[in-house]
Amino acid sequence: MRRFFLISLAGAVFLTACDDVKKPSDGNFRKAINQHLEKHGKACTWLGRPFPVDASEPEQRLQSGTGAQMAVLEAAGLVHSSDTVAATPGIFGPGAPRRVKRYEPTEGGNKYLKQVPGVLSQSAGFCYGGKTVDSIVKWTEPVTMGVGSQSEVTYTYKIANLAPWAERPDVQREFGDIRTTVSGISKSNEIAGLQLTNQGWEVPSQ
Repeated sequence: MRRFFLISLAGAVFLTACDDVKKPSDGNFRKAINQHLEKHGKACTWLGRPFPVDASEPEQRLQSGTGAQMAVLEAAGLVHSSDTVAATPGIFGPGAPRRVKRYEPTEGGNKYLKQVPGVLSQSAGFCYGGKTVDSIVKWTEPVTMGVGSQSEVTYTYKIANLAPWAERPDVQREFGDIRTTVSGISKSNEIAGLQLTNQGWEVPSQ
């Protein structure tokens, strides 16, 4: 009899735990958003072009722009440069060949490198950390839409596993998006739409 009671109690606890993951709560929403951010929450700075990146001699002399950014990334160990001659892009096609400093990712830089398709070509960037939920600000009462319940969750995020090079003052000076993110712009509210499944709450795949 006692054994039967213990088995029944264990079963009740198990069923209660299963029900808990489906309840609307800060903890369940935090878990669901973090699972989404693990796959889609990389914090990256984008160069707007693929590698190799060429900087002409006039660009190298400027205090901002491609030349300055590449020089900072080289100092941080993400890219290395070499002198070469190449045709620079123009409005109506390639221009006349001229001397450029060509930048390409280092072995260390490849660990942070990400390239995505662009309108005309790929765009390269370096990812410096991952987003993770800092706080759940508020959420709407779940409503039934279609086959399941949905809730809109407002949250703030912070950057986890920040790359050491992203903390460098020269990198933050040239890449304002890194500076604002690292300094706390992530405290601005983000919104995620969550859906209830048989496994609990999740952010639907786009």
